[in-house]
Amino acid sequence: MASKTAQRILFTSLELFNIHGEAAVTSVDIAMELDISPGNLYYHFKGKEVLVSALFELFSEQMKPLLARPSQPLNLDEFLYALHLQLEVAATFRFLFRNPVDLLEKYPLLTKPFRHILNGQQARWRESLEYAIEQGQLSLSREAVSPMLHQLGLVFSQAANYALLKGENLDNDEFAQHCLRSIVFLLHPYNQTERHDWPSFLPG
Repeated sequence: MASKTAQRILFTSLELFNIHGEAAVTSVDIAMELDISPGNLYYHFKGKEVLVSALFELFSEQMKPLLARPSQPLNLDEFLYALHLQLEVAATFRFLFRNPVDLLEKYPLLTKPFRHILNGQQARWRESLEYAIEQGQLSLSREAVSPMLHQLGLVFSQAANYALLKGENLDNDEFAQHCLRSIVFLLHPYNQTERHDWPSFLPG
């Protein structure tokens, strides 16, 4: 179990990375924010690479149960709720999705596990979309599933960059809901559930 100081370093690093981007934050910045010496920070984390890896590990741990294959297929509402939970995790660690290609070039050891998460996510999404089609909840054609998955993946992975380009500074909840609304907008023309308030858990 990490010490209280190590936990404070992690959470402060996460906050600073989310606000300013990983590239703009130095180890000295983190130490100053915590009012500790750079040597104290280095004692717990031997540089930014170790910090970023530790935060990615937390991200991975939180995403793993959300990407496990369910015991039975998810209906459309359940799929959207699962998506919302995944977006909440992504929002908490949104620095990972801020210039992710640059991040992976800087920390190449993250490339394989990051892609593993995204590929697993796409597999679960495909299963849910195909089940919704089989159940008559979506009128999407089989041929359109792959393009739709591509669009959903773009929203999930690139919405942070787009918000930054527009000068938006969304908090975690706003970010997750903003992304989910975009996904609902993409799926809405194919909705065959005879409901116009879905997903029911998303505020109006």
